[in-house]
Amino acid sequence: MKKQLKDYGFNSDMQYYEMIAESFLNGNISQAKEQFKAMPKLHRIAMVRSATLWGWSSGISKNNLSILFDLI
Repeated sequence: MKKQLKDYGFNSDMQYYEMIAESFLNGNISQAKEQFKAMPKLHRIAMVRSATLWGWSSGISKNNLSILFDLI
């Protein structure tokens, strides 16, 4: 995950997760999927958990969350 954060100049995992959420919200589904797949598996799991179980109001639809779940 350090590489992804460095590539985008982010300081936290959540900033990267929010970038993926914004890609979905802007209709850039393929971009969001690629960004998601670039993360290590444990971070993919953490992002989906954050959006479904831990109250992060990501704005990602349930349909798009199911896409992400399938990419884990």
